[in-house]
Amino acid sequence: MQRLLLFAGAYYHPPFDEGVKLVAYHLYQHLPRLTEVVLATTAEGAPEEANVVPNNPFGFARHVRRLCKAHRPQAVLYVPDAYLDRYTLARCGLLRWAAGGVPTGMVTLMPATVDMWVRVMTRFLRPDVVFPVTDSELDFYRRRGIRSRMFPPAIDVERFRPARDEAEKRGLRRKYGLPEEGKICIHVGHFRKSRNIERLARLQMPDGTRLVVVGRRSRPGEDDTAQTLRDHGAIILDSFLPDIQEVYQAADLYLFPVEEDRAAIAMPLSVLEAMACNLPIVSTPYGGLVRCFEGVQGVYFARTREEFQEAMARALTGPVPRTREAMEGHNWGRAATDILAGLEECR
Repeated sequence: MQRLLLFAGAYYHPPFDEGVKLVAYHLYQHLPRLTEVVLATTAEGAPEEANVVPNNPFGFARHVRRLCKAHRPQAVLYVPDAYLDRYTLARCGLLRWAAGGVPTGMVTLMPATVDMWVRVMTRFLRPDVVFPVTDSELDFYRRRGIRSRMFPPAIDVERFRPARDEAEKRGLRRKYGLPEEGKICIHVGHFRKSRNIERLARLQMPDGTRLVVVGRRSRPGEDDTAQTLRDHGAIILDSFLPDIQEVYQAADLYLFPVEEDRAAIAMPLSVLEAMACNLPIVSTPYGGLVRCFEGVQGVYFARTREEFQEAMARALTGPVPRTREAMEGHNWGRAATDILAGLEECR
């Protein structure tokens, strides 16, 4: 394949600090190593290398058509802001039409919204290939005769690594104003009630253990649960941290309490980042995590608050985690290669 049109959603702008934006960002960093890539988005404030097109359907179709005539891509990859629904199916159909019917793929990072209209639209506006994250999504597309290929877990394992020794770990704790003694449990993610972060406030931290939550309100109008966490003794780091890997390196355990299907992408990058830093993980059985990491030493799944509490105690006193080993080979270069292979199969 000589040229690819990569279309990112309306939130493709700095800071790149949440799931969907980060996936699109990393794919754009790695796909050009394999083929020529033309980047397009409707996002205001997008990086200068992006071709910004109007969001309204008519302006969108006209500008994308003009872009495709100028660059003549052999395939299109669409990374929507959310999941497969009426809107993303319609946009996928417009992208395929504008590109002259070349193979069109879609990355779906959250479960689809399925209603009568979606069932009808998948007959006519379906992508040629979908890259889902969960088994249920894979089954959904295959039952409708849509080619699908699992989107692999991916992380920058060179950036996200364990602390070299206790001295580095203590130095990082001092840098971020964290307790130098005792254990630290962390969660990284935006302050939304839908992410079930308030469960963390209700957990009983073991003696000498502090909870640290790194996050911000991601979009205007969303509920902010930071004060609830502070009231229960949590340390809040609510500014953008460009070296977020250092906070993982300063910690002893990663907690992921999310339950709602669309409160995070189905393969949460924060969990993968923590695993690459060889932290033990206590998580709800969320999205594609169980499929990929059940049985990994240092990964504990829990549903109820009681199970979460018990798993946290076991994780802090259990055997040395081997979570980083589970991330070996799961890098963005491999993800980009898999996606291009899936698109090539459609040609």
